[in-house]
Amino acid sequence: MTYSGVYVFGDSLVDAGNALKLAEWYGDLTFSDLPDGAPTAELGYYKGRFSDGYTFADLLSNKEIGAVTKPVFPYGFEDPWLGIPISPFASDPSGNNLNFAYGGAQIRQGGEAVPDLDGQTDAFRGAVDGDADPNALYLITIGGNDVRSLAPSGSDPASEADAHLALDRAAEKYLTELSQLVDMGAQHILITGVPDVGLIPKYDRQDPGEAGYNTLDAVEAARSAAATGYSIYLDELIRTEVIPALEAMGATVTYVPLMDYVDSNGVLVQGALSANLPTIAALHGLTLEELSNNLLEHRDLIFFDDIHPNGQANALLGAYMHAQLTGSEWIEILPLSGPELGFTVNGVISVVGEVDKTVVSLVAGTTYTVEMLGMSSLGLAGSIGDGSLSILNPHGSAVTQFA
Repeated sequence: MTYSGVYVFGDSLVDAGNALKLAEWYGDLTFSDLPDGAPTAELGYYKGRFSDGYTFADLLSNKEIGAVTKPVFPYGFEDPWLGIPISPFASDPSGNNLNFAYGGAQIRQGGEAVPDLDGQTDAFRGAVDGDADPNALYLITIGGNDVRSLAPSGSDPASEADAHLALDRAAEKYLTELSQLVDMGAQHILITGVPDVGLIPKYDRQDPGEAGYNTLDAVEAARSAAATGYSIYLDELIRTEVIPALEAMGATVTYVPLMDYVDSNGVLVQGALSANLPTIAALHGLTLEELSNNLLEHRDLIFFDDIHPNGQANALLGAYMHAQLTGSEWIEILPLSGPELGFTVNGVISVVGEVDKTVVSLVAGTTYTVEMLGMSSLGLAGSIGDGSLSILNPHGSAVTQFA
């Protein structure tokens, strides 16, 4: 269907810049649950995203409504120490592409200074005066930080009993907040599952160059295993309890797993990352076995930092999610269409790894802005996760290149 808007809730996987704007508001404030502090351009992050490009949420939004998502900070944000709005007279955010997600957010408030899911849905309620657009898409990606808090990379994980109790409460909170969205009028919900937190490079605590880097020692492996187990537990609660309850309320829910799981019939269901590993391997001249068996060694092919996927991975994830959302076949053999300076040039990418190009003549002394969103602009599934831009002089020599 055609959506009238896209609204996003969640954590750093889909944050469009709220956490960065918050850090800038407070000056030198940094958050321990954000990688190396706020996602600044100096660290290579892109426009406040926790990646070097747009997130899959941005790309889905661009696919559906022709615009990436935009942050809402400081709207609805309360000072974590005083409990009062930091900008009480801020006007309601406008647009149909609002992003309420914050890097570091959890389903249930922990020690983080950013809004939990409750705070985000409350901000949304205020922004739309309690009247959610029934024709919009509501994307929710959250839960990874709840797991990380129970299995931190630098200390012992919580016991299984304590972790399961905390995650049971998180799932209850998840259902409460999404039920409120449905009560406000939300009808079309896209829930991405909990990522396999145990796979993130963060659990490898060796410094680059040290012996043991790209491998996990026994302690690191135990923490990673606990994180994977707790990720599976929370993901199953969302799949088997939260989603059926929302559907019983009349909502249409599309669930896109980020990690593999076994369904009630004992069938292995592939998650978005696993589904994309063959493409990522092929793009970099590796076999699937070489990549799958050495994810830490090849971390740069998937991750931008120790936690978050890079721009290419986000593009592939976004394309996969779009296919799941629309029920279309997910393939990587699609026409390439790119609007440039008011006109369109078409080409065809027929096999994985093929290179196609669009050539545009530029005028000296003129400022141009070029954004490569990383997904095909057609209403089909597909992605171009490794686009690049080269600027040539009149003699055909490269002046500069951007990946």
